[in-house]
Amino acid sequence: MDHVVFDAEPLIAYYWDEPGSDAVEAIIDRVEGGQLKGSVNTVTCTEVRYVCGRDDPQTAQAYVTRIRNWCDIVTAEDVWESAADYKRDYNIALGDAFTLATAAMEEATAYTGADDDFDDVDVTVKRFREDGV
Repeated sequence: MDHVVFDAEPLIAYYWDEPGSDAVEAIIDRVEGGQLKGSVNTVTCTEVRYVCGRDDPQTAQAYVTRIRNWCDIVTAEDVWESAADYKRDYNIALGDAFTLATAAMEEATAYTGADDDFDDVDVTVKRFREDGV
């Protein structure tokens, strides 16, 4: 694995120090250190910002800024048609469709959690945990 596209679940798990966050931290460290390329879609940034910002919007904003500093940013506009196809073909959450479309465009691994939306898709998926919280 030389390029990952972050889904919201691992980024949120890392922020809240949930089970599996140590695995996410290892991937983030590799991205920040330049050993692994990381990308994130603006839709994922939106999801991370609003979920993590429920208690402390300023800290959540700083976290999303950090994510955007060490990842290549792919906009919703860049992949919206492909995301629509993933949404239609796999009947998945809209945010997950943008993660898959971004991973497909970037020829990267989608870095996800236990969400079953990523079962049997045509993109390589790496899960940081097998069970949800």
